[in-house]
Amino acid sequence: MSQESQWIRTTTTETFRKDVVEQSMSCPVVVDFWAEWCGPCKQLMPLLEKLATEFDGRFILVKINVDELPEIAGAFGVQSIPFVIAMIDGQPASQLPGVQPEPQLREWLESFLPSPAVEAYNAGLAQEGDGELDAAEASLRSAVELEENAPQFSIAHARVLLSLDREQECREIIDRLETRGFLEPEAEELKEQLALRENVEESGGTAAARQALQADPNDLELQIRLAEALCVDKRFDAACEMLLTVIANDRTEVRDKAKEAMVAVLSAMGPKSQQASDYRRRLATAFY
Repeated sequence: MSQESQWIRTTTTETFRKDVVEQSMSCPVVVDFWAEWCGPCKQLMPLLEKLATEFDGRFILVKINVDELPEIAGAFGVQSIPFVIAMIDGQPASQLPGVQPEPQLREWLESFLPSPAVEAYNAGLAQEGDGELDAAEASLRSAVELEENAPQFSIAHARVLLSLDREQECREIIDRLETRGFLEPEAEELKEQLALRENVEESGGTAAARQALQADPNDLELQIRLAEALCVDKRFDAACEMLLTVIANDRTEVRDKAKEAMVAVLSAMGPKSQQASDYRRRLATAFY
């Protein structure tokens, strides 16, 4: 009854919030209320420990001795033991219906645990958010391999590939998704970013765009072209400032082109970029 590992813990009054409530925000936590004198508890706990080890982090098993922590048992309304409950996002999500043999215990766990594909996808999103793009690409690739028919997995994978400048792999994913006859909005944005990169590459990149603008500094379309090239070079600030200047000073159809270009730049900056949010507000103010 004393097995401990990175997936199996015995909590205390002081560590309960961290071990159960906070941990459940990122990973399901199975809480096992037990006592030394409880025979069925001694039958059930080894099975839970075995599965916690086998599932290798898909859930955390937290053990609570009701004799040592009666206040926590009372808070959960424990009237008889063993009492096993799953916590997800800080809230009770499922209760084990009494002592169960291993097959039924597995079935209960699978009823609320995310699939390996979803876990890989969530890991990839977290790694992307932390700027760990190579790790995110590997996790998202794994998610797609595990569940090929989940477009959100493929779109996230394509987004990270584009961030890594692996345009051809990104394009292949978008082309495959498009065979369905439609694209989700984010996939459409990625397609537009690919087109933008192709146009910039064909026109000679930032150096050629800057040279053309130096020859005719008042040409607004050349300013847009340079802004697009700066975006491909990930110089988002310079690109946005240039496009905002065009939008503020023009009232022709070129203004609409500058707006479209800036929307593409904001998309390239990523959905979680605070900088993009700030520029989006400035675009709304300048254009409307």
